[in-house]
Amino acid sequence: MGKTVAHICILVADIDRAIEDYRKIFGAVCPELLEREVVKQVRWAEDEKYVTAFFGAVGDGCDIQLLQPPDEESPLHRRLLKCGEGLHHIAFASAHLEDTYHRLRADGVEVNDHLIVEYPEARDETDVSHFWILPRSAHGVLIEMIDHYRVEDGKLTGTD
Repeated sequence: MGKTVAHICILVADIDRAIEDYRKIFGAVCPELLEREVVKQVRWAEDEKYVTAFFGAVGDGCDIQLLQPPDEESPLHRRLLKCGEGLHHIAFASAHLEDTYHRLRADGVEVNDHLIVEYPEARDETDVSHFWILPRSAHGVLIEMIDHYRVEDGKLTGTD
């Protein structure tokens, strides 16, 4: 089935520095996060470009994603200026993403308007879909609901 807590995403100002800092931290507290390659990538999601890197967990462990705004014009940069570095979102994986989406909406949980099929780098494998549970429904925390995925060669890819 795969992991349920998919990843924790941390918004950072300088992804290169953050990768090095987290390598030191994980070397002492969670060395298995260093067993896989960490690759910095520029990606697009919901019409916004961003820079990201994943520390991929081994097995069903929780991945750690670093996220850097691409430029000073991006909404991510505005959030970084307003809130500083820190938690951006927590992602949970679901084997029944569409059912989860409709159930949450029916229960009055505020989610974005639609399921999003994203992550074009995964399209050669299996698309990775996701949606957002808005912070006002989750006591200030942005939650991403995502298809099961894996991190391979430092990159996110769908699962069969």
